[in-house]
Amino acid sequence: MCKAGNEQPPSIIVFSNLRMIRSLSAASICSILFGFLTALHAENSLFNTVRVEGESYVNLSDFTRYYHLTVASQQNLDLILSSKTRKMKLRINSRECTINGIRIWLNAAPIDYHNGILLPDVDVRKTIDPILRASSVARHEVHSVMIDPGHGGEDQGTLGYRKTQEKRFALDLAERVEEFLKKEGFKTLMTRRDDHFISLEDRSEMTNSSDADIFVSIHLNSASPNTQAHGIETYCLTPVGLSSTGSIRRRLGIGDFGEEPGNRYDSHNMLLAYLVQQSILKALPSTEDRGVKRARFFVIKATERPSILIENGFLSNPAEEKLIMSEAYREKLATAIAAGVKKFASIMNHD
Repeated sequence: MCKAGNEQPPSIIVFSNLRMIRSLSAASICSILFGFLTALHAENSLFNTVRVEGESYVNLSDFTRYYHLTVASQQNLDLILSSKTRKMKLRINSRECTINGIRIWLNAAPIDYHNGILLPDVDVRKTIDPILRASSVARHEVHSVMIDPGHGGEDQGTLGYRKTQEKRFALDLAERVEEFLKKEGFKTLMTRRDDHFISLEDRSEMTNSSDADIFVSIHLNSASPNTQAHGIETYCLTPVGLSSTGSIRRRLGIGDFGEEPGNRYDSHNMLLAYLVQQSILKALPSTEDRGVKRARFFVIKATERPSILIENGFLSNPAEEKLIMSEAYREKLATAIAAGVKKFASIMNHD
């Protein structure tokens, strides 16, 4: 908050002085306004954009130049962009891409327009940039972590192929994540430490009223009666105005796309989700990478902290359920989650 005083911002001095305004030529006033609007645009986009059917896109050539990438391969619809430390795979007309081997779901697909490839501007800003330029994400020191074991009490969550209960394994995984983080010097909090019900609202309020710096929600998945679906996916909050990954509302163009408390941390959310998904896949390379996705789950949209929700495999898949039932597997998985959190904290704390 600024204290009251005699000084005013220069822009206010200029425009509150009528004589000065009258003395400016029309060209000078236009120049000032153009500069202001240009600066305002620069805050909202990294590039000059192209409008196609009402949406903003970035030229591939501008994108590769900015991120110091080269087009290593282009075959039909598939593109590979690379540098010494980065490799990005894109497919024209597909929302699926990978960055350094980790699957990311875009809001919109790259397109071929007038023999030039265009990338959705909103995805460049909200999805790709936080990953490729992690050091540019606004500093947010991380010393305390709220861990949220999903479900509990009468809310058992999903039931597995062998009738295993999600709430039990979510708590077990959360406790293991906490143990590792404590060893690394983090302060930890838990939304629940035993088998009792806590509402979604209370989970968010608990976090917002605490000194937790980030929020990590632990869940397990189900596609019942489908027993084939498998893999791990990490969710972060959908940005304002966009539809969530895979939502039927995306296809229908309906839904509430307004701002949520968690949207304050869009870039942090994406980076945290990516680093945790990357850490899990590194520790468990045989696991199916279902990718980093967007959703408006209550606990990540109402929580005023960088937040993610991890679906740690399918209890509806007999083989994956058997893995999750293994204490050694859960230990490895929890350690990987915590390692991803640690890496995020290291970037945020500028260690």
